[in-house]
Order: sequence, then structure tokens, then C-alpha cells
Amino acid sequence: MRPRSVAGLLPLGLFLLAFGLLPAVLLLGGALEAQGGASAWWGLLGSPLDRAAIWNSLTQGALSALLATALGYPAGVFLGRWHFPGRSLALAFLPVPFLLPSLLVLLGLAELLGPSGLLGGPLPGLETLDSGLPGILLVNLLFNAPIVALLTATAVRGSAAEQEEAAELLGATPARVYREVWGPLSLLGAAAGALLTFLFSALAFAAPLILCGPRCFTIEDRVFFLAQVLAEPHAAALLALWAVALFATPTAFYALLLRSLRRREGHRRRVPLPLSRGGWRPAPLLLATALLFGGELLLLGSVLYRALLPAPGGTGSGWTELFGATVTDRLGISTAQVLGNTFLFASLAAGIVLLLAIGAGFAYRSAPRASAAMGGLLFLPLLVSPVLLAFSLATFWRPLLGGANSVWVLIVVSQAIAALPLSVPPVLQALSRLTRSATEAARTLGARPLTAYLDVELPQALRGLGSAALLALAIGLGEFTATYFLYLPRFTTLPVELYLLQGARQFSLLPALGGVLLVVSLLAFVGVELGGRWIVR
Repeated sequence: MRPRSVAGLLPLGLFLLAFGLLPAVLLLGGALEAQGGASAWWGLLGSPLDRAAIWNSLTQGALSALLATALGYPAGVFLGRWHFPGRSLALAFLPVPFLLPSLLVLLGLAELLGPSGLLGGPLPGLETLDSGLPGILLVNLLFNAPIVALLTATAVRGSAAEQEEAAELLGATPARVYREVWGPLSLLGAAAGALLTFLFSALAFAAPLILCGPRCFTIEDRVFFLAQVLAEPHAAALLALWAVALFATPTAFYALLLRSLRRREGHRRRVPLPLSRGGWRPAPLLLATALLFGGELLLLGSVLYRALLPAPGGTGSGWTELFGATVTDRLGISTAQVLGNTFLFASLAAGIVLLLAIGAGFAYRSAPRASAAMGGLLFLPLLVSPVLLAFSLATFWRPLLGGANSVWVLIVVSQAIAALPLSVPPVLQALSRLTRSATEAARTLGARPLTAYLDVELPQALRGLGSAALLALAIGLGEFTATYFLYLPRFTTLPVELYLLQGARQFSLLPALGGVLLVVSLLAFVGVELGGRWIVR
């Protein structure tokens, strides 16, 4: 690998090393040394509560992956294989639920299925889905089924059109075309989505904490409880090490599946078929797609409905109180200040991500073989869970940066690290579509590699840059887990405020604040979809 490619990867590698890997390794290594080594680590399995947290993580992750795949795979096949009016809009909407703030989805579930919810009120039996393990699985399904569908649809759309046409000319049946041409690729996409669902569900934080309590705690919840409530940092770190050990292999398999998908894409991508050519075959797939989108729209609609029309018996003054003295008295900070914090932290995190993505793009264009090393760097944040990340940042960097005054810096860093795996790929994809002719012409005229990249290639990838920055902004706006671990009252963000008001039983304020968070999130997602086009124009 050439030195300039290493130079391009250096900022990304140093950032992840300094704020992601090094603090986590020091925290985990220090806990092992303080507690007596590997024997103490194995000894955690003797604790019923720690053992239950590990079992809950594995069980919730596996069940959520099965449910998300059962709904997301047929929907992904339908979206990837058939054309219908509004298909582009549907594909653009798919990632939105996955990136929504977790507390917003939980609020929507309560407004929809709770005792006084839009459906839970008229149909009391549905309230069983609003809590406990069923509620957790439903939340995980709402979050992750769209991602399974998106990865499946992407795999189907990337199948080799020339192979399918050749098989059809030779008289192959639709079932055989599925088995031998596009079916295996679609299953790879679904498997990648299932693994991602397993990882995010096994390390879920908000849903088990709010919907079920200690009996459903995942490893993330238990680590938070040990570190923040029981003040047992060494025990918390050892349990976090179990999470790293258990989920390193699924994370590696996920990375390998994505790499395999990219390698097996056809040179000419297939064109979606009109529904009229499908006969009866698309009907079950259409039903699964309708269930997926119907559930997501119903969930988001319930939040917006309650924000505008309070539930019967409510005070109706949520909006007035939300921006009045009530919140300031309760939380020590006003909602207006919380909004300012939320946008400031997310914007700074997006700026960091954008700068790192530009450097990663230079490495990718200078030496495409560097993409393997870059892939490893981008998947590193998946190994360091949000709670472990926040825990290690607070332990290592907070004292070095000045104590409480540095908390906002750590919140920004944690949001940037969370956004990197999803925000950098759009830049690399935009750059991969460029030809080398203009760059070679600039080099012939004497331009240095970095100058040619900045002046010639990067301006052609503005849409990818805009999508990366806005996607990082959207992730930062909704990040809850690490921010809640780190926050102080003057650094509160919107998701943390929503949780604190719920804990303070300020239920009349929740619909209004949920409406604010929903509007902010949707505006960010509209920016992700359209922002690159605006920038290019």
C-alpha cells in the first residue's frame, strides 16, 4: 500500500484509535488487572443478574433477527424486483425508521398501543404489546425490518441482468431463475440485515430499560446500571468485555457478507419488472410490504397526532409548558437551550465525520486496495457499543480534558463515532462512479495527487458529501444511549430530555416534545435524501 493511501487513512485511524479503541482497551484491561485477570471475567457468569443480561441479549437479538427477516425479506424482494408508482419514494423512506431516535419509537408505541392509545384504547388486548418482551421485540422489529428490506432490495437490484435474461431465453422457470440467479444474492442481503438486526437488538438499551425493567436488561442496560447506579466500574467493564467477545464474530461476518455482496454484483444491474408481468407471484410480497410501511406510518402518525391533539383527559397545555418555566424548573435547562445543544452537538459531529470522509475518499481514490483497511476501520465502532464507548470516554478522556466542562466534547465525539459506519460509504460510492480521465489530465498538467483529488474528483462527489454530512447530522440528533451516559443538565439533548420528562412523570409534555423530535428528525431525513441534489445544483 502506497504511503499517500496511508496518509489518507491516518486521520480516520487516529480518531478511532484515540477516542474509540484506546480508551476501551485501557478500561477493559484495567478492569481485568484490578479484578484478578481472566478468572474474574469468567466469574461473572456466576452472577445470576449478569448471566441473565447475557442471555437476554442473545435471546432478544436472535428473536428480533428472525422477526425482522420474516417481514423484511419479502418486502425487500418486492421493492427490488418490481416497479410500481411511488417505488423511488418507498426506497428513500426505508432507512428513516432505522435512524429515528429510539425514544421516539417507544413514544409512538405507547401512543398507539397503550391503554389510552389510538388502537390500545378501543382494543384493550393490544396493550400486551406495549410492554415486556413482546414490546421489546415489536420495537426491534419496527427499527430493523426496514434495514433487512433495504439490504435485500439492494442485493436484488444488483443481480446480473445478463444472467437472468440468458436463463429466461433458455426456458428456465421463475423458480429456477430465483434459485440460480438472483435468489442467492437476495439471501446474502437478508443475512446481512439479519446479522445487523441481531447486533443492534442484542445491544439495545432504551427498549428493555423502559418497557420491561431489570428482568429484561441486556448487557448494555446492565453495564449502565453497574457503572452509573451501583458505582461498580470494574464489574461493568468486565461485563462489557463479554459483549465484545460475544459479538465480535457476528460483526466480522456482517462485514464479510457486505464485501461478498459488492463482489457478486452484476456489471449491468437489472431493471425492475412492471407488476403486470408478475401475475399472482407479487401478491404475498406486496402484502408484506404493505404491513411494513403501514406499521411504520401508523407509528409515526400516532406521535404527530398526539402532538397536535392531546389524549382525552390531558391538560392540552403541553406546548405552552414545554417552552415555559416547567421544564426549566424540573431539568435545570429550558427546551430552547436543549434544542440549541442538540443542533450544536450534531452539527459538530457531522463536521468531524465530513472531514474524515474526505480523507478516507482520498485514500480510496489513491489506492483502491486501501478499501479493505478502511472497511476494518469503519466497522470498529460496531465492536465498541454505545455504553462501552461513553464509559471509556468518561473514564479516560474526561479527566484529561478538564472534567465536567469537557462533557460536550465527549458527546460530540461519541456521536461522530456512531455516525462513521453509515456516513462514510455514500462518499466512497460517489467517488467509485467517477472515471479517471479528468484526474489523469490534471496530473499530466502537474497537479499533485491531493490537489487533483480536491480540485477535480471531490467536486464531482458533492452529492455523496452532502448525504454523508446530513446523515451524520440525523444520527447525532437522535443519539440517546451514549449521550445519556455522559450528559450533565446543561448539556441535555432532545432525546435525553424526553426520557427525563418521562421519568419525572410529566406525561402532558411528552406528546409535544415527541412532536418536536419527530419534525426535527424528519427534516434531517429529507435533507439526507434531497440535500445532495441541492448541493449539486
